[in-house]
Amino acid sequence: MSSVAAVPRNTGVLFIGRVVAQGLAVVLTVVLAARLGVSGFGEYALVSAVVFLANVATTFGTDMVLIREVAGHARLDRWVAAFAVQLALSVIAIVAIWLVAPVIPGQGGHVVTALRIMSLTLLPAALFSVCTAVLRGVGMMAAYAALGVGAAAVQLGAVVIFVGPGSDVVRVAAVLLGAQVLIGIGAWAMCVARIGDVRAVPRLSRFEVGAMARASASIGVLGLLGVAYQRVAAIAVSVLVGPAATGWFAGASRIVEASKTGHLALFGAVYPAMAEASADEQSDERHRAVLHWSWRLCVVLGGVVTAGLLLLGPFLIEWLYGPAFAPSEVALAILALAVVPSTVATYQSLSLLAAHREADNLRVLGASLAVLLVALAALIPTIGWRGGCWAVVIADTTQAGLMLLARANLDRRPQSISPLVSNLQQGTR
Repeated sequence: MSSVAAVPRNTGVLFIGRVVAQGLAVVLTVVLAARLGVSGFGEYALVSAVVFLANVATTFGTDMVLIREVAGHARLDRWVAAFAVQLALSVIAIVAIWLVAPVIPGQGGHVVTALRIMSLTLLPAALFSVCTAVLRGVGMMAAYAALGVGAAAVQLGAVVIFVGPGSDVVRVAAVLLGAQVLIGIGAWAMCVARIGDVRAVPRLSRFEVGAMARASASIGVLGLLGVAYQRVAAIAVSVLVGPAATGWFAGASRIVEASKTGHLALFGAVYPAMAEASADEQSDERHRAVLHWSWRLCVVLGGVVTAGLLLLGPFLIEWLYGPAFAPSEVALAILALAVVPSTVATYQSLSLLAAHREADNLRVLGASLAVLLVALAALIPTIGWRGGCWAVVIADTTQAGLMLLARANLDRRPQSISPLVSNLQQGTR
C-alpha cells in the first residue's frame, strides 16, 4: 500500500501510539515536578531545552532526508551515511556543551553538571533517530509508534525507580542518560528485526557522507531554527526571571505539547505521503483528496484543542501539578491561543519541505524567530514571565500567516514545481 493511500490508517496507528506516549510523558512531567519541586523542575526545563536544541542540531535534517529518500526512492542504503553525520555532529555538540555550560548566566554548579551529563544522551539518540526514520520511510508506522511508547515507558520507569523525592537535576540527568542508552539499543533491535536490508551494513565512503551532509544541510538549519523557535521562550524566562517562573511556564507548555497528540500523528503519517506524491509525476485525484482531507483535519483539530484547553486548563493544572503551579493556569490559557496557528504553520512547512522548498521554509522560520526574540525582549521585562507566553502567540500567528503566504506564492507560479504543489492547492484555498 502506498504512503498516500495509507494516510488514514497510519494516522490512526500513530494517534494511538502518540496518545499512550504523551500520556506517559505527562506522567513523567508530573513525577519530576513533584520530586524536584518548582525550582528544581525549572532547572530541569532549562537543561532539557538546551539538550533538545542540541539534538535537533545534531540530527541536522538527516532524518527528514532519509524518510524522503526511503519513501520516495527506496534508498535504504543511505541510513549509514545519515548515522555517520549524526554521530560526528553529536561529538561536536557534546564538546561545545561541556565548554559553554559554565558560562550560562544565573545557573549553579549542579545545573552545569546536569547539562554535561545530559549532553551524552545525544549519542544513543542518534541511533534512535536513524532507526525510526527508516521505519517511517518504509511505512512501518506501527513499529515506529511502538518505539515511541517504549521510549516513554523506559524513561518514566527509570525516573520512578531511581529518582526519589528531594532528588536534584543531576540525578535526573544521570538516570535519563541510562534510559536513553536502552532506548537506542531497543530501536536498533526493532529496525534489524523488521527490515532485513538493514542487517547488511553498506560500505561507507566519504562521498556518501558528504552527499548526505549536503542534502540535509538546509533541512538541518531549518530544524535548528525550528527547535530554537520552540525552546527560546523557556530559556528566556529562565535567564530573565528565574527557575520558579520557568517551572510554571514549562508546566503549561508541557500540557499544550501533549494536546497536539492528534496533530503529531497526522503529521507523522502525512509527510511520507507528501514525499511520495512529490516524487510521483502521475499523482492522481486520490492523492489530492487524501492531502486535502488531512489539511482540513489539521485545522479542525486545532480549534477543538484550543477550546478544550481553555475550558479544562485550570482543572488540568490543579490535577496534574498541584497548588504550587497555580500561576501556570493563566499561562496555559494564553498558550492555548497558539495551537491553531502553530499546527497550520507546521502542516504547510511539511508540504514545502516535501516539495524541496527548504529555502521558503528557512525564510519564514527566520522571520518568525526574529519576531519571537523581539517580542520576548519587549514583553518579559514589561509584564513579567507571562510575557513569554504572549510572545509565543504573536510569533506563531506570524509564522502561520507567512507559511500560508509562501504556499500561495508557490501555487501562483505558472509552472508546477512538483505534483505535490497541485495536490495541496485545494487545501490552501
